[in-house]
Amino acid sequence: MTYEYMELTRQAATSHWGWTIAFFLWFVGLSGMSLTVNYWLKSRRLHYLATGAALVGTLLVVSHLARMLNLPMAAINALIEWKFNFTSWMFIGICILAVLCVVTILQAWVMWRAEKAGEVSSCAESKGMFLFDAVLGVAATAYSGFLLTQAVGVPLWTTGALPILWIFSGLACALGTVEVMTATRCLEGGERTWVPTAATIVHLGEAFVLFAFVHVAFQGTPGSVAGAQSLVSGDASTLFWAGAVGVGIVVPMLLSFAKNHTAALLGGLCAILGALALRASVLFAGYFEPILF
Repeated sequence: MTYEYMELTRQAATSHWGWTIAFFLWFVGLSGMSLTVNYWLKSRRLHYLATGAALVGTLLVVSHLARMLNLPMAAINALIEWKFNFTSWMFIGICILAVLCVVTILQAWVMWRAEKAGEVSSCAESKGMFLFDAVLGVAATAYSGFLLTQAVGVPLWTTGALPILWIFSGLACALGTVEVMTATRCLEGGERTWVPTAATIVHLGEAFVLFAFVHVAFQGTPGSVAGAQSLVSGDASTLFWAGAVGVGIVVPMLLSFAKNHTAALLGGLCAILGALALRASVLFAGYFEPILF
């Protein structure tokens, strides 16, 4: 029996994991991988942007909780009783996001004070702090992928390729942001000649992981095949092909051959939008596994 003869339910129709979660995944990926890229760039403005994205992403995922006001009390009780559920990706993720927000906000405040005082550097801009930010950024981005793998009954998402895909896509989004900042002369220190080459390599890596993700889905269970079909030729195919693949991967790579600021600006914007389209298309393509009796 194949999925064509079964009544499959899209997760968006029941779980409502739609644009709110897509934007959460996008903001966290943008923040996390921007912090990672900033290990080499050491840009205050990029750090400010990553901090803002982390805050918005965290607010989006918290707002999606059914009983949002219970979260503070649950955290307090866990601390008082010293009981933590380290087997839950939601708990691990909330801890990672909380540390991400607190650390980046404190660093941004120190950087802002130093900037106002005319100081070139500050204690928040040491090599160790930038390294800590990079590790924290990768952890937050990977968590956003592992969170989906824990969705019981949606086999399209239950693959180890998803966190890797999110990291590559987030890295492409972050490098796209750097290209936009460079083209608009917002990046301190001017142009980094290695960024376009790095972006092209990342796009190639993202394309490979994306192919592997879809290929594995087609070899899976009926719900997984239905999800892959939705991506390739179904309800989510326009968002997937035009947005994630076309705008997010193909267009930036083609524009990279034109060595000018306008092409860099457009390519960067496309990479940023493509990362959002990828997350949204994968979310909307999720189908629950059929229950057979």
